[in-house]
Amino acid sequence: MNNEQSDPHVLILDYSADQSEASLFRRWFPDTCSSTAVNVYSGETVPVPTGFSHVFHTGSSLSICSDSEFLRDADEIVKECVASGIPQMGICYGHQLLCRCLIGSSAVERCSNGLEAGWIDVEMTGSGLDIQGVFPVTRVLESHFDRVVKIPETAEIIARNNHTAIQGFIDMEKKLFSLQFHPEFTREEGNRLFRKDEKLLTENNIDLQAILDNGPSIDAGNVFFGHFFNIFQVY
Repeated sequence: MNNEQSDPHVLILDYSADQSEASLFRRWFPDTCSSTAVNVYSGETVPVPTGFSHVFHTGSSLSICSDSEFLRDADEIVKECVASGIPQMGICYGHQLLCRCLIGSSAVERCSNGLEAGWIDVEMTGSGLDIQGVFPVTRVLESHFDRVVKIPETAEIIARNNHTAIQGFIDMEKKLFSLQFHPEFTREEGNRLFRKDEKLLTENNIDLQAILDNGPSIDAGNVFFGHFFNIFQVY
């Protein structure tokens, strides 16, 4: 048996319309990690996932409640990764996508209390408290109209708040690490995003200046991406 750890070679499935997410993910990967990014939104061909050590599903401005053209292919990829034991990490839209593919459309819905956006507190719970660098209440970047309401039976909720009960989950059996919030953004990048969305925030009665005065309580990129690679190491 070879006990030497292999260098990760990951696949990033970028669902963003502006192809911005892959670069935000990459800088949090280990130095020894190589990656291939595919812009799913624009119709790029997705390679067979079995050639990769890990698969990432990014955020998107799309609604998971809409039947996008690529959902059938995404469904096959998610299920193939589970069957092959390939770890997957989903963020925001990617988090919702994992649940929709594995459970069905009943796993996701529009948020009944509207947009959640800003630097917002989530309560870490269960094994989420074992993540090095988090606090019992951790402030992270939120920006979503949709949410997950069902997770796989083998999964455990690791983060929640009053707006969205399932802010994150982990599934050791299916090798899933899934977050509703966005750890890929720094404070500067996040505030730039919120400034760009000022009209949307105003329409939803959210105070932009209050957001800009706030910020994350942790180094979210290193903490959450690091945890994913730590718990799902490849040998």
